[in-house]
Amino acid sequence: MLMRSLAATLFVLAGAAPAAAACDAFTGVIEAFNAGDEQKARALAETAGTANCSANERTLVGRVAALTAFNRISTAVGNGGKLSDHQQELEDLQRQYGGPWQVFDALGDLARERKDYEQAARFYQIALEDGSNETLTPDWMAPDEQYILRLDKMASEMRLAAPRPVKLAMRGGCKVSFRGVTIKKKSTPIRYVFGTADFAPEGIEAAKDLAECLKTVKPGSIKLIGHTDPVGSADANYKLSLARAETLKTYLYDAGYAGTITTEGKGEDQPFKPDDASAYDTETLNQLHRRVEVDVQ
Repeated sequence: MLMRSLAATLFVLAGAAPAAAACDAFTGVIEAFNAGDEQKARALAETAGTANCSANERTLVGRVAALTAFNRISTAVGNGGKLSDHQQELEDLQRQYGGPWQVFDALGDLARERKDYEQAARFYQIALEDGSNETLTPDWMAPDEQYILRLDKMASEMRLAAPRPVKLAMRGGCKVSFRGVTIKKKSTPIRYVFGTADFAPEGIEAAKDLAECLKTVKPGSIKLIGHTDPVGSADANYKLSLARAETLKTYLYDAGYAGTITTEGKGEDQPFKPDDASAYDTETLNQLHRRVEVDVQ
């Protein structure tokens, strides 16, 4: 994952740097990146504030400098090193330069490795949002469509795995379009009392968050698709998944959603497909399977 995101960055910066830059530091930092000169890139980032650069250009200079360091880290990991050995440096890059999205993506991986799924969800969501900011992440350093979809999937997976609800509204999690890439389905970790269609306390919190998201996005219609884990009979799980989707439907209408809601139950027929199933125990895998997908029509 880490090396794949880096490869895209190297290709674009080396082959499609802007034809004209408004400040010398901006041109210089791209040249430093392509030369692998991390020291020069960092020096340019420190002096960009006094150069003839706009605020956005100063930010971009810092982000390219961060990518130069990220390049070195990725090379070390690709050669057999541990990403966890570079956690402090990645955190420092985040604080110093505010990105770019590749750094947040890597921090998401680290949080996932230590099973801090709440933190991982936040990092992946910020990576998605940052990579979609067309001002601070221009086309030549942006994730491609496939990687945008991956970031959204990882953010969703971490929300499902987290023991407590992670707000969809955090840093644009309600959005369904990123750089023109439309994401119709959002997996929502609505928790229910075991074996029933009644919300657990965490489920009420997540349902409220979803209702707030719908007020922001304002889709004309949505479909709620219920899923269960494989515990119990297939027929009972089908009925339970539909009943849970209906419970959420009633809640959203009561919360003020003005569009059309249809429901569907899938039971245990479409289990969640995690990025790495071996990373989870059986209970966490079942928690991933127990979900409601919101399909924006």
